[in-house]
Amino acid sequence: MKKIQNPYNPYLPKETGSTSFPAYIGSPSNTPDPVPSFASLPLQFDSNRSSLSMRYAPVSRSSLSSPEIPPLRQPIITDPETQDTYLLNLDIGSFSHGFGAVYRALYTEHKPDTEIPIKSGYVTLKIIDMNESETESRHLWRQGKAGLSDTPYGKIIGCKRIFSAVTNIFSDNDELLCVVLPYMSEGSLRYILSTRPQKKLSEEFISVVLKQVLIALRDEIHVEFNQRVHNTLNAGDIFVHIDYATQEISIKLAYEASVYDSETPNQANNQYAPFMNPKHIFRWGAAPEVYGRENEGNSGPKSDIWLLGITALELVYGDLPVRNRRDFNYIVDKIRRKKKLPKSLKKMMIKRDGRFKEVMKNLVNRKKRAFSEEFEEIVLACLRENPVNRPTADQLLNAPFFTDANDRFKQFMLNGRN
Repeated sequence: MKKIQNPYNPYLPKETGSTSFPAYIGSPSNTPDPVPSFASLPLQFDSNRSSLSMRYAPVSRSSLSSPEIPPLRQPIITDPETQDTYLLNLDIGSFSHGFGAVYRALYTEHKPDTEIPIKSGYVTLKIIDMNESETESRHLWRQGKAGLSDTPYGKIIGCKRIFSAVTNIFSDNDELLCVVLPYMSEGSLRYILSTRPQKKLSEEFISVVLKQVLIALRDEIHVEFNQRVHNTLNAGDIFVHIDYATQEISIKLAYEASVYDSETPNQANNQYAPFMNPKHIFRWGAAPEVYGRENEGNSGPKSDIWLLGITALELVYGDLPVRNRRDFNYIVDKIRRKKKLPKSLKKMMIKRDGRFKEVMKNLVNRKKRAFSEEFEEIVLACLRENPVNRPTADQLLNAPFFTDANDRFKQFMLNGRN
């Protein structure tokens, strides 16, 4: 059957002609839902995801009530230690090159002294098969145990809980490693921008986003007494959540165990050709002292600051039109020499390649700035060749670029939902 976009959430495809999904899926509300009526629907694998992907197969009401049909499995994972349950009701991403799946799950807390379950709202659940993906599972386990835990007012998406469980949801006797994370309703910033016509952010909104990222780096990662390095900072690691009950918006940075792709593998692999995939920008766009396998051990807080500058370029241009590291170095060197950002990176690359010289002549000689000096100063400071000369997260937060435009960014996000 031909796949079309699920009208309730763009992450989840559905089959044409199938029974429609309940209308509350993807509903902009933070109020815990009752146990969904589709909880007993059988599962159907989605080949666009990993081996742990599932969707709800269309089933008629009469077949569900037929006495000849055995009880159908529910997409529920139970924590064997706490007996808390997680009902999987939306496929929202993947990780570990597609070996792991990510779901929105309705979390219900188990209280042994009461018969009434306490529905505690949505969480994000990362799942990986421990038998089929042993190396990735061990890596995720270490990250979850040694990483940052979730705190109410933190800027990092921390780990709420990590556990293993044996289920029959995907196949018989799956041994799954599950990581529980706070639910971020809007997905990653890269995904959000992919749904907007312009595919990029204005400077005003970039200041809002990067300010929260810098606070996360300063207060929770680059701390003196227990210094860590993010290593993968990019637009796909910045997540947005809207509490529709209070209209509050939060911007948080995924880190280690909480990192995942909030887009389908097909989206990620097809839409960027022939250019380098931005999902891997932290590798092909890494700081000079870190780039290449032989230099991976040289990472530090200042290599994160470099990636912050590259993230700023991705957000303001929408993408980086580079086919290899040589193209990338050309863009960075050109920005450094000119001490300002071009209006269009694609046009700059066209000029380098000697095409459309006459058409481009006036555009290249443009003296008027395409972006503010405050924004350009931030980018140039982050992209200094020598890491010693790059500012710290705390120093960047004192720059005049970071103004308060939270209300306008909130409106930008809410308008995108309409």
